[in-house]
Amino acid sequence: MVGIVGTVIALAIPASVGMLLRADRQAHYDHALERAESVASVVAVSLGSNIAIYDALLKEMVREAENSQTPLFPERVRDRVRFGQTLSSDFLDDAYVVNKAGQIAAPLDPVHDTFVNVADRDYFRSHEANPSLGLYISQPYASRTHGGMLSVALTRRIAANDHSFAGVAVIALRLDGLGAQVSAVDSTDLKSIDVVEEKGTVLACSPCAGARPGTLVKLPGEATRDQNLTAALSFPEAARATAYRSVRVPGASMYVVVTPSTQALMSHWYRHAVMFGSIAAVCAATLIVGAWLLVAAIRMRATTAAHVASLSVSDGLTGLSNRRSLEAKLASEWRRAKRSGSPFSVLFVDIDHFKHFNDNCGHSIGDDVLRVVAKNIGGHIRRDADMVARYGGEEFAVVLPDTDAASAAAMAEQIRRDVERLRIAHAGSATGLVTVSVGAATGVAGECDGAEAVLKAAEEQLFIAKQGGRNRISTVVLSKPNAADAAGHEAGNEAGNVS
Repeated sequence: MVGIVGTVIALAIPASVGMLLRADRQAHYDHALERAESVASVVAVSLGSNIAIYDALLKEMVREAENSQTPLFPERVRDRVRFGQTLSSDFLDDAYVVNKAGQIAAPLDPVHDTFVNVADRDYFRSHEANPSLGLYISQPYASRTHGGMLSVALTRRIAANDHSFAGVAVIALRLDGLGAQVSAVDSTDLKSIDVVEEKGTVLACSPCAGARPGTLVKLPGEATRDQNLTAALSFPEAARATAYRSVRVPGASMYVVVTPSTQALMSHWYRHAVMFGSIAAVCAATLIVGAWLLVAAIRMRATTAAHVASLSVSDGLTGLSNRRSLEAKLASEWRRAKRSGSPFSVLFVDIDHFKHFNDNCGHSIGDDVLRVVAKNIGGHIRRDADMVARYGGEEFAVVLPDTDAASAAAMAEQIRRDVERLRIAHAGSATGLVTVSVGAATGVAGECDGAEAVLKAAEEQLFIAKQGGRNRISTVVLSKPNAADAAGHEAGNEAGNVS
C-alpha cells in the first residue's frame, strides 16, 4: 500500500506540473494575440490618420474643381504637400485631377504630361457609375506618371453643376512607401504584418514571407465584418497552425492583419516546459523509487521479525516447534478438550541407540539423521491443530487433539514403520537400521490431571517400549486421575537408564 500511495503521489507531481504548463501555454498564446491585436490597432490608427489627412486634401481638390470653370490643381493643396504638412514624399506617388474623359487635366507637378488617360482604371469607372461612392481606394496598379511604380489611389468624385459626372480627384500612394511605414513597427515577435484591401489584395507587408504587395489573397469572411479573428486550427499543436488578429483601418476599406510568430511565441514557454517538466520527472522518479525502497525495507523488517519470532518458538536444527512452543500448545489444546470433552492424545518418540550412533558416526551425521527423522515425523501431521515438537536430544513429542487411543496408536505405528523404511544404516542397532520407539497416551478431561499428565504418561510408555526391545510402540489410556503417574513410576523404575 505504501508503494502504491507513493507512486500515486509521485505521478500527481508531473500531472500537476503538466496542468500548470498547459495553463501557462494558454497564457502565452493569449498574450501573443493581445500583442498582435495591439500592433494591428496601432498600425490601423496610424494609417487611418494619414488617410484622413489625404481625404481632407481630396475634398479640397473636389471643391476647387467644382467651383472653377477649368480644372486647376489647388495651390493650397500643392503647398501642403510640398512643404511637408502631410506624409513624407516617399509615401506619395502623385496627385492630380482627372476630367470626365479620363484625361489628367490638373497634375500636382505641371511638368508631367497632361495627356495621360486613366479612363480604364477601376476608380474612374467606379465613380462614373456610382455618384454616391465617396472615398474610394483603388486596386494596386502600375503608375503611368512615375515609370510603372506600384501604387494605390485614394479618390473622390467630382460633380458638375447638374450633378453629372465631371471627373475624379486622385491622390496616389506608393505601395513601397506604405510598406516602409509598416516595416517601421517593431515586429521581432511577429510572423508578419499585412495591410489588405477588403477584396483581398495585399497592399503592404512586413516581412513579406508569403503574398507580396499587389497579389490577391483570400481574406477570412470575418474580416469583412470588422471582427477580431482566430484561425480554426488548434494552436500551437502543429507548426502549420496560425493565429492572428485583424483590425479595420478607420475610414478606409482595408484591414491590418497581424500574425504572431509561433517560434518566438513559444520559445520561452518551451524552455520553461523542459525545465519544470524535467524537475517534475526527477522528483516523481525519486519519490517512486523511495516509496518502493521503503516498501522493501518494511518487508525485510517484517521478514526479519517473523524469522526472529520463529526462532523463539522453533528448534534451530530440525525446524520443528521447540519445547516452549510445545508447552503453550499443550495448555491451549487441553483447554479446548475440556470444553468439548473430546479425547486428547500425545506421542513420545525417541531414536533408538542414538548416543551410540553419534559416537560411531559423529555429531554432524547424527544431526543429519535428526533432521531426516524430524521431517519424516512431521510428514504425518495432517491437521492444523496437530503439532510435532523436538522435546530434547533425540526425543520428539506429537500433540494430537481430538484423537482417540486407536487413532493415536495407528499413527505411532505408522511413524515407527516409516522411520525404519528410511533404511538409515546403524551398526549399533539390532536391525542394523535407525529405528524409533514410540509411547502413546490418551486422556479425557475429568479423568486425568491435565495435558502434562498425558505427556508424562506417553513418556512412560516410551520407556516401556524401549524396555520391551525397542523399535516398537506402547500405548495407554488414562482412565482416572493419577493412574498414569502410578504406572509411570513403576515403568520408570523398571526401565532404568535405557537409551
